[in-house]
Amino acid sequence: MNYPVDFGFVQIGLILLILIAVALIVSALVMMRKRGPKVLLGRGIGGFAILVVAGGLLWVATLMQTYLGLSGEIKAAHVVVKEVGGQDHQLEVELTLFDDEGKTDRTEKYQVQGDLWVLQANIVELEPWVNALGFHSGYRVTRLYGQRLDGVATTQNHIFVNGDDRDFFDDMRDGSWYTEPFVRSAYGNAVIATPGEFDVYISRDAIKTRAAGS
Repeated sequence: MNYPVDFGFVQIGLILLILIAVALIVSALVMMRKRGPKVLLGRGIGGFAILVVAGGLLWVATLMQTYLGLSGEIKAAHVVVKEVGGQDHQLEVELTLFDDEGKTDRTEKYQVQGDLWVLQANIVELEPWVNALGFHSGYRVTRLYGQRLDGVATTQNHIFVNGDDRDFFDDMRDGSWYTEPFVRSAYGNAVIATPGEFDVYISRDAIKTRAAGS
């Protein structure tokens, strides 16, 4: 998966911590010649610990830039689904996606094969202590498709609403997402519902839907 780099105050602060950690390690190595190996037990180990934590958090911050920040429950989409008249197992889906500030990102219409509509999102769940530092878990709404009530498989391919997510699952298979102690888990999660008008919400670890206005 590609992780575009867009440095902000958080990344700059973490880079400064990394530089401080490197300076502590270097100074500990220099001072070890004069004061002995005990210097490494203090300044050296402390600098190494800061380096590991700051480096890991910088990786998480960069990784999460490809996802919308997720803190608590946020409204991710609004869906209006109608059956297509005169056609069996066909739905018309009007999908509106929102950004992490609740503003409309875009609205598209799709025709989906099935009696039920399915909206899938990829979720990256961070460890609680990482959330406490201000780094939020993230999500991306990825796929729209349908299912038939009689259990017969549909023949329509999935619709990608935010680009191909192959890299996400390739990384999951390779274990790239499970980077302890920062990332708790990463997975795809979906909501399935009948035709109607719904708001779709995503919490820290799941996607869910409610009837619009409820």
